[in-house]
Amino acid sequence: MRWSVLLRAAAALVFAARLGAAPPPLVILAPTELRTERDVVHVLARTEPGVTARVQGVDAAVYATGVFVRDRVPLIVGRNVLRVEVIARDGDATLREIEVERVLPVPAQPLPTDRLFIDAAGSQPKGLWRLAEGEAVEVAFSGTPGLVAEARLHERAPWQRLDESAAAPGRYGARLVLRGEADSAPALVQLRLSLPADVKRWPGRRLARKPSERSISAASSGQVGLWHSQRQRLFVVSAESAEATWGVHEVRLGGPNLAELPRGTLLVVTGQQDDRYRIALAPDVIVWVPVAALEPAAAGTRLPRPVFTSLSVAGSADSAGDVVALPWPATLPATVSSTLAGDGRPAIDIELFGTHHASTWITHRAGRTLVREVSAESAGRERVRVRVLLERAPLWGWRVERDAGVMRLIVLPPPRVQSAGASPLAGLTIAIEAGHGGPTNLGAVGATGVPEKDINRWTGEALKSELEAAGARVVMVREGDDNPGLRERAQRVLAGGAQLFVSVHANSTDPRGGYLRVGGASTYYKHPQGRDLAAAIQRRLLDDTGLADFGLVGNFNYAPIRLVTAMPAVLVEQAFVSNPEDEAKLLDPAFRARLARAVRAGIEDHLRTSRGGP
Repeated sequence: MRWSVLLRAAAALVFAARLGAAPPPLVILAPTELRTERDVVHVLARTEPGVTARVQGVDAAVYATGVFVRDRVPLIVGRNVLRVEVIARDGDATLREIEVERVLPVPAQPLPTDRLFIDAAGSQPKGLWRLAEGEAVEVAFSGTPGLVAEARLHERAPWQRLDESAAAPGRYGARLVLRGEADSAPALVQLRLSLPADVKRWPGRRLARKPSERSISAASSGQVGLWHSQRQRLFVVSAESAEATWGVHEVRLGGPNLAELPRGTLLVVTGQQDDRYRIALAPDVIVWVPVAALEPAAAGTRLPRPVFTSLSVAGSADSAGDVVALPWPATLPATVSSTLAGDGRPAIDIELFGTHHASTWITHRAGRTLVREVSAESAGRERVRVRVLLERAPLWGWRVERDAGVMRLIVLPPPRVQSAGASPLAGLTIAIEAGHGGPTNLGAVGATGVPEKDINRWTGEALKSELEAAGARVVMVREGDDNPGLRERAQRVLAGGAQLFVSVHANSTDPRGGYLRVGGASTYYKHPQGRDLAAAIQRRLLDDTGLADFGLVGNFNYAPIRLVTAMPAVLVEQAFVSNPEDEAKLLDPAFRARLARAVRAGIEDHLRTSRGGP
């Protein structure tokens, strides 16, 4: 039985109990922390639909789920008693009181000034670092102010002076360089804090004469080692693929992503930070790849150094797109991305790393229907950019095939759609992915306890019905409570022969700012060919459901829509399960059906404006 049915059944039972004059139920869901430094608190509770709810005497809307909320209830310093009451139509009431203590923030403990002290736990660097010769790393720690701070990156390295911050006395730091004539294994960074030579005593204390009274040492939690630049370190992608990102940082969903490097790709590793290797794709292009995805190349492996001389473009034998063929070793990295040329035409850029530009001809053969022109240029040291310029918009998608010596870019045409008067969905294949799934990948969970994975599945099923009614064939990426991996989800889209891909999710946010603060619908895309589809769906969601606008979001790094380049791929965040008003709508089958109709209408709008056939 679906959650929405269970909720309605529960509400009916509660209403029946009302006939027996039982007071309305009241369960306090938040706050759960009854001691806080904040000056406001958000009250979240649940009762039965149809009653009146008040928090501190202020009415709060009770949603169809029975959930109600009042954000930003003010608190005074000390003891606060919050009154939460629900009143039935016959006047019966239930009252709960929540006692919340507001305390003042505990001031930070000042650094000692009468003794030597180093806060090693708060020192930098942290984690594991392997540096190239001459490369700097930030070393910093807090300690007794006004003293001489030093650090060394290795036991054989010299001590180097750290500067004290004028804005934060007692915070010492500098960028230090590890040098050496040979590789060195990672070692803890040594820290030292000493009395200046002209200081003879601590304030109010005896003379500081012994060496132990004049300096203190500690070690950072981070380790630093040297990889000498004279040695080239070749690694090979040993996983199915390796995700190359521009930096090492914490970003939701990862990224920003440059490329997926396939198994067997040879890479030059120049450094390491924690669980990421630093990769030099070219002298001016540095990316980071997970350590777990690589292994050292076999002894004697040499990095190919091809010269880029020629390529060709032609129509495919089955008229299923145009094929750009480049002679390119399968072991060398290359990236593919879509863009817009200066005249506004769609284009696809191929970046080839570890080569230089020596092309004297580019062959354009008859039979092309999509590609207008292919050009090549030097994009920097040891890299060439090939630009594939299309005849006209839209770019529908592309795929890449590689063998031992050739890389093929297949530019795919838009699907042919029905003429005016019929749904353009008729005869097309659409892939739907309901986000999350399985016993542990629940997704977000709102006040009712209904997991996002179920809401996504229910909306996905409603969308499937809408699309099939319009004549489309639907591929369900996640059947039932299945939980395929993110890469497998993308593979299922492609294996199903889809021509469009829609991922369905529900959004959530941190409630510390308030439960009602953020809400509404949003639609996301990664590649430019998904932008217009996402925009069309977002317009329909706003016009047809009344949801607030959380935005059209580009460059979104969710793996399934990032990995699927053969078609427009978008992700729909229906609404926020963390917002009780939005959650109540998402648990209403009639609202989900309306939302599914809006998504279908958005797809149809997009297809009509990008009609691929006569």
